[in-house]
Amino acid sequence: MLHLVAKNRAEEYWENNSGGIDISKHQYSVLPMEMGAESDKYKHVLIIREGDNYNFFHLHKPVYEIGRRKDADILVEDAAVSRYQATLIKEYDGENNTYFYKIIDGTLSGKRCKNGLIVNRKKYIFKILEHGDIIYFSPKTLARYFVIENNLEEKQKLLTESFGKIVSEKAIVDFSKNTLTLDENDTKEALEEEKRKSDSASKVDSFAELSPYPIIELNLQGEITYYNPAAIILFPDLRLQGKNHPLFDGIFLASQYTVHGNLLVREVRHGDRIFEQYTHYLPDLKVIRTYIFDFTERKRAEAQLKDSEAKYRAVVEQIKEGILVFTSDEYQIIEANAYASKILGRSVEELTDLRFLELVENVAVDLKYKLRVLRETGGCFREELKLKAKNNTAVDVELSVSLISYHNKLVYCSVFRDISERKKLEKELKYMAYHDSLTGVCKRNYFRENASKMLRNAKQTNSKMALMFLDVDYFKEINDNYGHDIGDLLLKSFAERLKGCLKKKDCIARWGGDEFVVLACDIPSLENLVMIVERIINNVRRPFVFDKITVKTSTSIGISLFPKHGEDLESLLKRADEALYVTKRNGRNGYTIAEYEGDW
Repeated sequence: MLHLVAKNRAEEYWENNSGGIDISKHQYSVLPMEMGAESDKYKHVLIIREGDNYNFFHLHKPVYEIGRRKDADILVEDAAVSRYQATLIKEYDGENNTYFYKIIDGTLSGKRCKNGLIVNRKKYIFKILEHGDIIYFSPKTLARYFVIENNLEEKQKLLTESFGKIVSEKAIVDFSKNTLTLDENDTKEALEEEKRKSDSASKVDSFAELSPYPIIELNLQGEITYYNPAAIILFPDLRLQGKNHPLFDGIFLASQYTVHGNLLVREVRHGDRIFEQYTHYLPDLKVIRTYIFDFTERKRAEAQLKDSEAKYRAVVEQIKEGILVFTSDEYQIIEANAYASKILGRSVEELTDLRFLELVENVAVDLKYKLRVLRETGGCFREELKLKAKNNTAVDVELSVSLISYHNKLVYCSVFRDISERKKLEKELKYMAYHDSLTGVCKRNYFRENASKMLRNAKQTNSKMALMFLDVDYFKEINDNYGHDIGDLLLKSFAERLKGCLKKKDCIARWGGDEFVVLACDIPSLENLVMIVERIINNVRRPFVFDKITVKTSTSIGISLFPKHGEDLESLLKRADEALYVTKRNGRNGYTIAEYEGDW
């Protein structure tokens, strides 16, 4: 038989009942769909490959839920796909007057997908989608996202009339079939990428598929063996003409090239557009790889410049990304562009007085190692880190570093962009996933995670803990009398008072409705525990004042002790819940500690 010790301070109040709070509306805000100039300019397309079937979607609505359930906006029938796989959200970028889609794991109401959200072989809670992104749903189902220019008049700066026609839906499907051909092993690799390193060839292939610039490979007979999606978008006649395409005219003539490091560079004209073609030979694969960049606008600007140094600076200063060039031996910054100065709040002169590593906050051994390997082997790497701005502030950046030839010397060139807003949003999303949106205390799952760690630590240190179940007495009646707004304010204030009575390292959770759970650690004695409980009860009994409304209430508490009532969370929750029931039965406004034998 269970024996309980009860301490009661009964008052006459109404009968208590718990009420649920819908928090889903607090988690995401979706902009209304206002189709303006941007909608005429770009088309957002999602192509899903499910087995051998391809489904083509024009994205235009504010929200699309993707999953296996029948009422999903985008239905995927693959049994390995979650019912609540992912959600697409359309948002507006006011600065650039453009819409974009982001994808989140699971649903807006917080249901997470069991498979996780994997984009371009990386796992995300959410990701702002970019042209060419590959989304993995299961070993047999994946998707690819495209942003397509829609208006010929708006395309004057990108494509010419001679080959700038809008790519048809069929063409998109055709080249998507060429690129959406990953098998089950590929998807497994994506899920296990953090456990192993890809070899250099797979890194190049991934880069090529996702690159916004055309990349084409030829064999030694001049026949095309590979082209990436960007190539077929920019040159839709490439497959038809093959090796007779103007891009390959004279490609084997050395006289057409200049040498740039280990690359051969030449200028190619197609219609009235001017391209720079970077070519090199891959002996292991016995193929010639060529990279193509549209330099039409830059060439027009170069006609007005007098020397190569001025040409270089004109291009660099137009780029809306920070650029730092620094030496490969001492990492001394020798050049910085205006956007680097803007992001870091330092003048170009201040930046060139520094060494690159002096700008990096908390320099990791891994970063130094990557720079050393890059100097020895070439290539490039990408990193997310913090750079020191002026006045001891730090800026989150996504940075890529490569080795280039600069005045006949090998130097590092780092290109970075400010991702502070993205990091802030990721932090907010993580907080929302783990914390109750109304009170700010933990949600159930996060409490269980923290409590398990605290219990393991208590076992190792032989320390004592107490688990409390708390109810706001007569909450239903208060809600009915004063309305839900006052009820919400009461729950929020109750949580604040509760936090004020506990240590920072104690864990508090909203269990549901007006019910809260506390795991208090490092309790030296039963007397100390009673002092804490008395403090909570007295604080809650003080009137709550909201504008001109005064609300009086109390709290009922049930308590279990670690390790007397159990060494696992479920046992402690069960005993505390039983003790809370006794407190309510005895008139509320008090506490009950489940009885135990011997000393605590």
